[in-house]
Amino acid sequence: MKKYWKSIAILVVILLSLGTYYVNAAMSAEHYPEFVIRTLSGDANEIRPLVLDSSYAADTSTRSYTYTSLKINADGSTYNNSSFLDQLIGQPPTLIKSLRKEYPTFMRGKDPFADYFFENKEYLAYADVKYGTLSSRNYKFDIAVLNKKDEKTNSFKVEVPNEKGLENVSVEDVQMVDGVLYLITHNMMRDQEDLHDEKHIYIIDQGNQKISNHEAIIQVPEQQDNLRTDLQFIRTSPTKANDHLFILKTEKKMIEDTESTREEVVGQEVISYNIAMKETEKINVPDLKLDENQLSFADESTIYFMTLDGEELVVTPYSLMDDQVGQAYRIQLSGEDGMAYAYMTTVKAGKLYIVSAQMTPKIGADVIVADAHSGKTLFKGQIALKDASKEKGNFELYMNEMFVD
Repeated sequence: MKKYWKSIAILVVILLSLGTYYVNAAMSAEHYPEFVIRTLSGDANEIRPLVLDSSYAADTSTRSYTYTSLKINADGSTYNNSSFLDQLIGQPPTLIKSLRKEYPTFMRGKDPFADYFFENKEYLAYADVKYGTLSSRNYKFDIAVLNKKDEKTNSFKVEVPNEKGLENVSVEDVQMVDGVLYLITHNMMRDQEDLHDEKHIYIIDQGNQKISNHEAIIQVPEQQDNLRTDLQFIRTSPTKANDHLFILKTEKKMIEDTESTREEVVGQEVISYNIAMKETEKINVPDLKLDENQLSFADESTIYFMTLDGEELVVTPYSLMDDQVGQAYRIQLSGEDGMAYAYMTTVKAGKLYIVSAQMTPKIGADVIVADAHSGKTLFKGQIALKDASKEKGNFELYMNEMFVD
């Protein structure tokens, strides 16, 4: 029995810690304030699909405060009854939580990154990279596709081709267009002593469980002469098929001053890749300074450039079908001293959702829904305490993620 006393003692400590954690959580839950989204103008039904994953901390005047997870939607706020393990390893994105709840068997063992998933009415697809040893460069795609109609899952691994000196590969997007599965990756390639990055696309033959074709979408050399090139995929909805991929290519130059070193943007361009036609083209955006505008989102046949101008968000839509810049519009945001605070944006079904990223007793938090093409405000509101009298001290509320169902 003596040889087990250490294990028993450790188990007792763990059980006591868990018990204390849940008792404290239950006792403190009733003291958390309730947050609501108050309507200032427009139709409150516009925020019905909106869910905000947030974090709340009370009494921020001290350094000992901790954050508690909660969701905020049209019905109010709900604090998460997170497990002790969840508190240690962190919370997955809202999309992953939703998929785990609806498809628990399929989601078992899947990495919790939204970029690894694609979902539509017929399929739920997943892809990741499994690594071999560093010396062998033996990379394999771990793929699973759930057919929602018959509830059958096709799971398999396929070796990533390495005939051109593949040094590293990571999945950045998963797409299904007309039933065909595409994996878009960031690859690091080596040609003798030279390294270069590229965006790559792989076409997966699900029936034969193999890669039927693959090619580089765009390549950039390694940093040379103080010049560096970044390639950034533009966000799209993970639950909708996109027949075009959009990449922002940014060239930066290292500037060395007498007292500091900084990077300066010397060139930018937007590149569109047609998945079905395998065609790449540069998008001409005249009279729009890309270094001042963030290419924030792509939705259907429109991409959206956004920039802050004081307390206003300036949105410039660009139509791919017409190949022209649309009329820019401005949306008023809350701010102070002529500047707006940090915000999050997303576009879905032709609507632009804007949410402030932070709220304190002195900083307001906007929730705005607008027509993404015209800029007409459909809803404007603010996150507020349901009963402000119950929260007298300092607090911080951060909106970590925005999910539109």
